[in-house]
Amino acid sequence: MKTVTHMLILDVDGVISNLKSKKARPEILQHITQKLKNGKPVALNTGRSLHWIITRAGKTLVNNPQIKTFLKNLIIVGEKGGTWMTFDDEGKPQEYVDTTISASSNLQNDIKILINTKHSKSMFYDATKKTMVSIEMQEGYDLNKYAQDQKLSIPQIKEVIKKYGLENILEIEPNPIALDVQNKNVGKDLGAKRILNWLAERKLKVLSFITIGDSKSDIKMAQEINKNNPSVVHVHVGKKGVYDNSYPFEIITTEKEYEEGAKEYLNNL
Repeated sequence: MKTVTHMLILDVDGVISNLKSKKARPEILQHITQKLKNGKPVALNTGRSLHWIITRAGKTLVNNPQIKTFLKNLIIVGEKGGTWMTFDDEGKPQEYVDTTISASSNLQNDIKILINTKHSKSMFYDATKKTMVSIEMQEGYDLNKYAQDQKLSIPQIKEVIKKYGLENILEIEPNPIALDVQNKNVGKDLGAKRILNWLAERKLKVLSFITIGDSKSDIKMAQEINKNNPSVVHVHVGKKGVYDNSYPFEIITTEKEYEEGAKEYLNNL
């Protein structure tokens, strides 16, 4: 059993990537790269698809030949625990999908038609997801206008879910740039479970964890970690005033917001 002092678990949108442009901050990726080189495990825990991560936000990580042999220290969890990717000693990826929680193709198709016919100006159907249905804001679109259109789409999507009698299985979870139709068992806590299982498989003991997120649901990462390891700190980089002091672990709210806040915290780590 190898012991490491600490581990970073990061959300992606609003933490590594800008919400509007969806471009990753190079400084944050460089910080992650250095952690991997130093033998520290790092996890990305996101609602994004693995395809999006490795072609957009994490492209410079997984395609950097200089750190191929250090990618074994990285795990990428996508779709809120529905998919995950690990790397062998040579940096080759292995992808996993939990097919037991996948949404039906008929429901996916009906929602896709709904979005394409009624909301295509502000959002699009994400065809790269494998276990959930995601409708995402068009790149560069106004965040406030998207929020208004998102509210209009929610009751329409609920009607599609009701059509298939899946109200007790599926839920709708909106965020500032997307809306997910997902199995009720997924979430950032399931993502954290995948990460803990990976650590156990690799026989890595982590003394303390740092989770970083920008939305209220991200606290589930720290809550899940706290069940197994009380030494966890959650760093909130989103809008202030989200959390109270009722949690059994420390919550740090950065002065700056989103990826600027993440950069602020990592620079002082």
